Amino acid sequence: MIEILLTDLNNENFYRETLKTIESICDEYSIGEHFGTLSMANQMICDYLESKSSVVANVAFRIDSDEVSFDYSLTNGDFCSFSQGDEADNTSMFVLRRLADEVSFSTDYDTLTTTFHVKTKMTVHRNPQRVAVKSKIFS
Repeated sequence: MIEILLTDLNNENFYRETLKTIESICDEYSIGEHFGTLSMANQMICDYLESKSSVVANVAFRIDSDEVSFDYSLTNGDFCSFSQGDEADNTSMFVLRRLADEVSFSTDYDTLTTTFHVKTKMTVHRNPQRVAVKSKIFS
């Protein structure tokens, strides 16, 4: 498994940094045909976060031979309002649940995980590799 971490993302750089990483993952692991689905699901999270003021988020992208998962963690807030309510009234959640194969929340709602069952072109290693990327905060 490969894990790519983006940390300290804010409202100004969240979309740009996550989209750049999704493009890189699609190219690196030959899953370009899933770019639209992955980027649209990410856009739904971005739309929700834009409605929050001064959000700080970390994103962990996990790539395995048969799935790609994104963990969105908020350091100053939660996804509680995103997870509740009538899905028909919450367009972003409605679309996200249709795009991802799995959508789940941590018990305290500070982490949202989306999982996509896709076959990647990679060899699975016994020891996971981690790549940490510290994002620049723009004021």
